[in-house]
Amino acid sequence: MFTIQRNHLSDPGVDYVTFGKGDKTLIIITGLGLQRLGDMSNLAIYSLFYRYAKEYKVYIFDRRDHIEEGVSIEDMADDLYQSLQELYIDDASIIGISQGGMIAQLFAIKYPQKVKKLVLALTLSRNNAVSRETIGGWIEMTENNDMDQLNKDSMSKSFSSPVLKKLYVINRLFLKSVSKEKRNRFVCLAKSILEFDCYKSLDKITCPTLVLGAKNDLVLGVGGARELANSIPKASYYEFSKQGHAAFIESNQFNKMILEFLRKNA
Repeated sequence: MFTIQRNHLSDPGVDYVTFGKGDKTLIIITGLGLQRLGDMSNLAIYSLFYRYAKEYKVYIFDRRDHIEEGVSIEDMADDLYQSLQELYIDDASIIGISQGGMIAQLFAIKYPQKVKKLVLALTLSRNNAVSRETIGGWIEMTENNDMDQLNKDSMSKSFSSPVLKKLYVINRLFLKSVSKEKRNRFVCLAKSILEFDCYKSLDKITCPTLVLGAKNDLVLGVGGARELANSIPKASYYEFSKQGHAAFIESNQFNKMILEFLRKNA
């Protein structure tokens, strides 16, 4: 198992973890969640991302410490830029998953010189009926402190049945202890998704791009991923036919396909 280092950037106030021994840099931006990066165990990080450690120096960034009402996806892209500046990272390949994919899109649009290759997984460039209903519902459940309903809805819409049965009870125990501060943070971050729209700027993403969608994505819908692939000039597309929004956890092909893409013409 590789060694995971946990660090904090005082400016802009972002937690991150880093691991790997490769001579290339890979940035991973994960999706919306009540859990912060500091809540994830080293084992969970290892199980999700160990495949990249041999070839890359990997950085996984959290959102900034203090999230306030009105925060935007663009703010998060700017925070990522400041983080890379502070770490003296000139360019990198970037994987963005779900909300992380939204951040990655805007980052590639605003700071193209920083991006070698881009992977946009299970994400969209503008909202649709599916995303508005799901994210809006999660905001309402969280504001009403109905964490059990949030757990049921998020698990059922993200995971296939076999995995859902294993994770539901564990996640339910975690949600019982979620603080008011974390609930407020989640709501602010979720609202930023509903305000997100960079569709008209997708032609500014000029780096090689891989878009990954999931046919059974009940969180954001698969239409957004298809639209991304059709609107980014150098994008290739793959769609998981059996998985949903948690394909990055459930599919053994997820990281394999990304690695093959990153290695191509490297």
